[in-house]
Amino acid sequence: MKWISFLVLFFLIYSCSSNDANKNKINDSEGALVLRNSDTIIGQSKFNGKIPEAKVDEYYFKDRKKMLVEANEFNESILIQLKYATKDNFMKRKLYDTLKTAYLQLEVAQRLAKVQDELTKINPNYHLLVYDALRPLSVQWEMWNALDSIPATERGKFVSNPLKGSVHNFGAAVDVTICDVAGKPVDMGAKYDEIGKIAYPSLEAFFLKSGKLTKKQVENRKLLRKVMQGQGFRNIPTEWWHFNAFSREECKRRFKIIEREISL
Repeated sequence: MKWISFLVLFFLIYSCSSNDANKNKINDSEGALVLRNSDTIIGQSKFNGKIPEAKVDEYYFKDRKKMLVEANEFNESILIQLKYATKDNFMKRKLYDTLKTAYLQLEVAQRLAKVQDELTKINPNYHLLVYDALRPLSVQWEMWNALDSIPATERGKFVSNPLKGSVHNFGAAVDVTICDVAGKPVDMGAKYDEIGKIAYPSLEAFFLKSGKLTKKQVENRKLLRKVMQGQGFRNIPTEWWHFNAFSREECKRRFKIIEREISL
């Protein structure tokens, strides 16, 4: 009878362990995305009020610190308008198949939340408006090839060469602007993803002097840079909207590049 009791006890322990593990399993109906050549899984933020941390099989989060979350996961005052999930972009067509919102590395999203906190202190009516964040490498190639009439050296000022990889491809860069409570972007003097030197932060003084940029437009850009740089985001000389949380080299050390999106 002892061996029967032992088997019953073993079965009960195993059942409890399985149930506990299943509590953390991602519900496919929630729209989770698994990323090729990556240990990271994108989730739709909330799974029964918790973000699972257990790694039991390939559909579990392997490392909470390497997890991609929605850009406004930690601050709902941040608004998202994912441009490449629409036709409202320089390519004039949808580039994302399954991505419907902006995702960032968890640490990057936490830093962006603090940027919003600072922006709210400066102007309670202002919100960050995210246009793009995680960008799979496959989409980077589409953008790069679409601009093949531009020499590679010049093209790289607008779209990073996919052979090197963009910080966007690691989920560690964000394209962002400032908008009001109604979601209307402030005037930056150049549209998002506009291909032209008028969008260059490095040439603002020149265009201000020539009258092609107004003082208010430059002040809006400086405010965006101020709050973003306050949390360690770095702007680039050729796009007023683009900010990197880490260098490309640090991204390569810390994260895996996201090749493409795959819907479960």
